[in-house]
Amino acid sequence: MKENALLTVIVPVYNGEKYLEQCVGSIRQQTYENMEILLVDDGSPDRSGEMCDEYAAQDSRIRVIHKENEGQSLARNLAIDQARGQYITFVDCDDWIAPQAYEEMVALMERTGAKIVCGGRYNVSEKTGERTLGLCPQREEVLDCPQMLTRMFTWQGCDSAPCDKIFCRSLFEGVRFPREIGSEDIGVLYKLVIRAQKIAMYPKPYYHYLQRAGSTSYGQVSPRLFHFPLRTETLYEDICAQVPEAIAPARYLRVRSLAYPLLLLDQADAQTRKPYESQMKRCRSHLRRHIWFLLTGPYFGKQERLTDILLAFNWYRGLRRLYHR
Repeated sequence: MKENALLTVIVPVYNGEKYLEQCVGSIRQQTYENMEILLVDDGSPDRSGEMCDEYAAQDSRIRVIHKENEGQSLARNLAIDQARGQYITFVDCDDWIAPQAYEEMVALMERTGAKIVCGGRYNVSEKTGERTLGLCPQREEVLDCPQMLTRMFTWQGCDSAPCDKIFCRSLFEGVRFPREIGSEDIGVLYKLVIRAQKIAMYPKPYYHYLQRAGSTSYGQVSPRLFHFPLRTETLYEDICAQVPEAIAPARYLRVRSLAYPLLLLDQADAQTRKPYESQMKRCRSHLRRHIWFLLTGPYFGKQERLTDILLAFNWYRGLRRLYHR
């Protein structure tokens, strides 16, 4: 890569009127100036689209793509198709970034020859404004593919989120985010890591992730809960076939993905659980296939291990009060 390579920053925008000024402002204020900023107006019903056009009129680095509403994944994919940069990164329209991040991360990428650089993030509560440290690499280092997959699958300083990373554009050849809403990132990031083979860790929390009601995150009961285990089913098969050194952490992620919707629904009332009975039954069945790994495998904390075993045999709800006591 040449020095001062072009970096494409992709921002899917939907109902971002309240947050867009801070988001776009933080990108425009980057000390790394050789950027193109693609704002993808995903059919926003508020003023987001107009605001994007106003920003483009103020800054020649900004291009705006207007499209009908189809979701974040397809907005990202359209921007990837139109990206001109050698590097690509992503920012959600309600988040923001520290001013020197891209300069330092691109320098790290070019110094190490890595094809992905992974940074850290803060979690920011919209309700209180409190900022807490989220996932963040502990030190600057270069990892190979199995090492990075292990970190991602076990949440050791990083995960499958694309927004705290910079990628070589070539990694996306033939790889796109899936149309279905729910755990889209999990189904894509491991493929990019396998292609990259060399990943640099940037030990600074530069990305500010705003935690707000109504965002595309988990924590409430919906059909999207079960996209997580669907994604890890394919992921686990691919890792077994392509990266045997990462099978154990991939299996850990598979188990956690099966347990998570069960845990959330087992704490809900009967009426809430009823529409999901068949999916819950399938998750328990798949979870029991990993029971020996649950009993003996690495990465599990004591509480995780016990909880997942109870969930696998449908004992958690009945024993929950005793369990927590």
